[in-house]
Amino acid sequence: MNKLLILTIVPIIALGCKSSENFTGFSYDPPGVTNTTGVTTKQQAKRVIGVGTPKVWVGNEFEGARANDFVQLNEDTYQVTIYPENAPINNSPWFAFSIWSDSSRAINLKLLYKSGKHRYKPKITGKTQGVTYTHIIEQIEYDTTDGSVTFALHVDSAKKTVSAHFMNGILFSDLQKSHQSLPDFVTVDTVGFSHMGFPILEYTSDAPEPGLGANPVLVLLSRQHPPEVAGYRAFQSLWRELISDSELAKSFRNHVTIKAYPMVNPDGVVNGHWRHNFKGVDLNRDWENFNQPETKAIRDALVSLVSESEYRVFYGIDFHSTNENILYPILEEVVTTPDNFTQRWASIIKEEHPDLYFRTEEFDTNSPIAKNWIYHSFGADAVTFEVEDELDQGQIHLLGVQSAQSLMTLLLKELENTK
Repeated sequence: MNKLLILTIVPIIALGCKSSENFTGFSYDPPGVTNTTGVTTKQQAKRVIGVGTPKVWVGNEFEGARANDFVQLNEDTYQVTIYPENAPINNSPWFAFSIWSDSSRAINLKLLYKSGKHRYKPKITGKTQGVTYTHIIEQIEYDTTDGSVTFALHVDSAKKTVSAHFMNGILFSDLQKSHQSLPDFVTVDTVGFSHMGFPILEYTSDAPEPGLGANPVLVLLSRQHPPEVAGYRAFQSLWRELISDSELAKSFRNHVTIKAYPMVNPDGVVNGHWRHNFKGVDLNRDWENFNQPETKAIRDALVSLVSESEYRVFYGIDFHSTNENILYPILEEVVTTPDNFTQRWASIIKEEHPDLYFRTEEFDTNSPIAKNWIYHSFGADAVTFEVEDELDQGQIHLLGVQSAQSLMTLLLKELENTK
């Protein structure tokens, strides 16, 4: 097959290239998504609201919460209204709030979204006699007129959390705590700061003996979009397998440097955003103009790495979530280094996980997303790795671990072939 050779080798030159002049957004993007200069976002008021007699209470005074108002509609029905950080916006209506009551009772709880429609199954987390329990609400009544949902819920004096995803291990504070369990060979650096002053974190596992000239670098990105928790959990499991004590992982780390950026949008995560950063920008549309500090920090870190030292970006993975398991490779006819690696890796993932119904959909490189920036800047292959929103945590973990193993095996073979 004839290949299209449309890449820029020198990263500094690539920063000035315009690859998305005709790109105005994907089919699911709102108007103006490629204008990444930023707008003013309205931050939710952190508060506790009690309504009715006896009172039912809702609170959003915790990290990652999103609930803007709470009212009683009738004797048994209560409504939580959820606004996005700004609109128009992708339909990823994140919600997370605590709820309790002065009396033990059954209620109907309605979730009403402004500028959006229901997407994520409500997840319940609570404690009984000191033991944490979780539950997914499967029985919901969907209103096609306004995109809201209503479901039955038992409330009492014990607080429980209602959220779009289970909150364990997904917050910025959880990420910071996890540094204590990182092995000594992993360094944690701050490459920049978000609008709100949160660090843009970079994890590095440096290869001591690449032995192939320029040191190959694997780039991992996650959590550009705060609600895409399934993709974040897949990143976590893949990353942990890459830095594990297995013989395969040790061999891989001897030859490949890993640069991981686990939470690209900390402002959005902390504030329970649906999609955007503090300035109302979809960060995965800012990988051409770099108007936002989060994308700019990662760009500068990687460009500096390859321009001032013996490193070369070899492959990139950007983790996301959507309504299915899907990999978005670069078009097969586009020449990358390594060439068509994603297509080969995808075949293994599909074979190992037939029950997950993974599919691939190739795209050209004209959109201002992270995957395409990696290609245009370094000539490397890259993929957008999408995990199904409601995939079970156990399945996600297995997917992450086995994907890491096949990734390491394939990349090591690729490096061996380039000797």
